[in-house]
Amino acid sequence: MTQTILALLFVLVLFVIMVYKRISGLIVAPVLTVLLALLTGMDPTETLLNGYMGLASNYVKLFFLVFLTGAIFAQILHKTGAAASIAEGIVKIFGKKAVIPAMVLSTAVLTYGGISLFIIFFIMYPMGLVMHKKANLTKILIPGEIALGAFTFSMTTPGSPQVQNIIPTKYLGTPPTAGFIPGWITGILIAILGILYLKWRAKKHRENGLEFESYDELEDEKDENLPNFWISIAPSIVVIILLNIVKIDIVWAMSFGIIASIILLWNRLDISEWNEAIAEGAKNSTLIIMMTAAIVGFAGAVKLLPDFPKIVNFVQSMSVNDYYFPAISTGFLSGISASSSGGLSVTFEALTETFLELGIPMIAVHRIASMAAGTIDSLPHCPAIINLLEVTKTSYADAYKDIFVTTILIPLLAIFFVLVPLFMIMN
Repeated sequence: MTQTILALLFVLVLFVIMVYKRISGLIVAPVLTVLLALLTGMDPTETLLNGYMGLASNYVKLFFLVFLTGAIFAQILHKTGAAASIAEGIVKIFGKKAVIPAMVLSTAVLTYGGISLFIIFFIMYPMGLVMHKKANLTKILIPGEIALGAFTFSMTTPGSPQVQNIIPTKYLGTPPTAGFIPGWITGILIAILGILYLKWRAKKHRENGLEFESYDELEDEKDENLPNFWISIAPSIVVIILLNIVKIDIVWAMSFGIIASIILLWNRLDISEWNEAIAEGAKNSTLIIMMTAAIVGFAGAVKLLPDFPKIVNFVQSMSVNDYYFPAISTGFLSGISASSSGGLSVTFEALTETFLELGIPMIAVHRIASMAAGTIDSLPHCPAIINLLEVTKTSYADAYKDIFVTTILIPLLAIFFVLVPLFMIMN
């Protein structure tokens, strides 16, 4: 087993380094899958076709329509000026000096409302550009703001419709609101600490003379001729209501959001511009889902490792407090999977029986595992991080430090020193 673990760690380190150097995940993931197979004695063809491609193709099958509708919806909001109108309205509410909390909380509201984590940056990035321009803040803060608002508390706090909060319900029989008080206390703490950190970073950037940069993405934003705020935000409200109150599938909710945006914002574009916006959104969705599936597929190869059952047994045998076990095991497997949802699925498939035998409330297992999944998964090779930096046109060197602090360091500290102790005290 030692040889397998060393090979896996070696390949994972290579994965992180190569992606950090901006080598495409579409190339890195299959190449390193073959390398992992060779280092561990697996058949490379079998590993690629059944392990890697099996999981990658299934991911595309499950989520292609979600990505397609979400990207088109986001592109329409951008091209019509609706995103800029929403941003301007939020700035007016919070004030120009409160752009960072405005960005984080706006992202969180949309994420908690059901907008996919892989789609939210299509919507928030153009909004963020306008908000940062008005406040004269550098745009390299935007990835950290979106990551904090979408990849942490909003996807794992009690009641969230995101899959990271739903997966445990399928295995444990717990409700989405499991661990309500400890979960929300921890979630609010993560949000506050993250915002304070980003405000400190903004201050440092200003002290170093770094202000808003001029970018071509803003050329089509006409501040003096934006659509009405309520008309602009109405399609998003339609999506949130249909998803959370009417409870229809996310694809249909996004489709009706697209229809609502076309109807309400029709006069913002001519026919050729509408066609271009929809086509560009569709093109964006294809690139993003292929990149995501290419990297998620690596976890399929990991599951084929001959010693994978032994790795699971090793995790099971770790001598830690029962309340910390779900956090450590889920965080570990999410890091390997480079995905919070993927890590949760692997964890519960392998360890549900162990969780049930721990002797602690299942609501605690649910909340601890859910929130822990959204930590170490955010290493540089995480598909959501890659896509976020791609969409925001920022580099790892500029933006990843903020992402690391807001999505890994702060959540880990909050989980280990607040969430778990709260459950131990309450139970």
